[in-house]
Amino acid sequence: MATAQQPPRLDKLAHGAIAKYLKQIAAYKKPVLADNDPENLHQMRVGLRRLRTAVQVFDAGIDLPKAGQEPKIAAVGRKLGKLRDLDVVGMTLRDRYAPDLPDTEQQCLDVVLQYLAQQRHKTLRQVKKLLKGKRYDKLQQSLTEWVAKPDYAAIAPLTAHQVIPDLVLPLVSQLWLHPGWLVGTKTTRSGLTVNPRISQSATDALIADQGPVLHSLRKQVKRVRYQLRLVSNLYPSTLDDDIERLSAMQDTLGDLQDSTVLEAFLGNVLPDAKAHMPTLFALLADRRHRAWQQWQMHQQHYLDQAQRQHLRLAILNPANPAPEQKKTVEAVAATKSKHSSAAKVASPKVTTQKSASVLENPSAE
Repeated sequence: MATAQQPPRLDKLAHGAIAKYLKQIAAYKKPVLADNDPENLHQMRVGLRRLRTAVQVFDAGIDLPKAGQEPKIAAVGRKLGKLRDLDVVGMTLRDRYAPDLPDTEQQCLDVVLQYLAQQRHKTLRQVKKLLKGKRYDKLQQSLTEWVAKPDYAAIAPLTAHQVIPDLVLPLVSQLWLHPGWLVGTKTTRSGLTVNPRISQSATDALIADQGPVLHSLRKQVKRVRYQLRLVSNLYPSTLDDDIERLSAMQDTLGDLQDSTVLEAFLGNVLPDAKAHMPTLFALLADRRHRAWQQWQMHQQHYLDQAQRQHLRLAILNPANPAPEQKKTVEAVAATKSKHSSAAKVASPKVTTQKSASVLENPSAE
């Protein structure tokens, strides 16, 4: 009979994650400076986000130099985020909406895209200056030196199973307490329920009024999703459904935000934009309303206390099966998921730019 695998230590997990994502960032610096493919910028931002998440999750167990701490990583992410936002705006307008516009509106859109190109040129110069400057060099050098000779806090030698639940649960609790869950709900005898009978005009008014709250919820969803994915290897199969749903929810809330922000953006670039581009504004409104319906499905799912408690309990119980048991555990989990899928609310598949919300607030990074 084989013995179970030894649970990983917190210091080993932290070191491995930081080294991995630092390497990813370094690999994309030159391609970003070359600016031949916007995907390179996206991948560098992904690396920065994951590095920042690792630093946040493992903060209690590591001792990083000041130049490599989370605020420094976030500052670089915000700078790159401004450039990525412009890329996503351009791709969204060109690929998603332009093909359905009449010729007169295409001409108006060309004016908007020319403005975007000018803004992108200015922002790219700022990004290049940042990546070639001393601040970024200090960030990369300090973390490289830490990877070579890491410093840890007192709890670092503890197993991840002992520590990770207490590191992750507070952020999940913040998610459940966010006021964004209450937007558009009504109170009944059984508690809070989603109100599906809100008219389109009332929905638009609600989104216009509560848009910042929903955007804040999206950022919190993103943080939780990143942290759950970072530690998911400690929870074979048990976090997969929630990670997938949070990802879909993030995209849906992004679509909800994007349509509103794009309308405001078009109005700032082009006077009387709505009058000149009625087709585009109708398409934006339609996408917003469909996103609202999708959001309500996710909202109803997580207003259910049983669903919230399920995730809490899952986080409290990391699994560590023996090697020969692992496939069996995964097979049982897959079978259970298959049989229970009919009873669950399906996570809508949203085709959108997952890399960034259109004109997303850089602080979301």
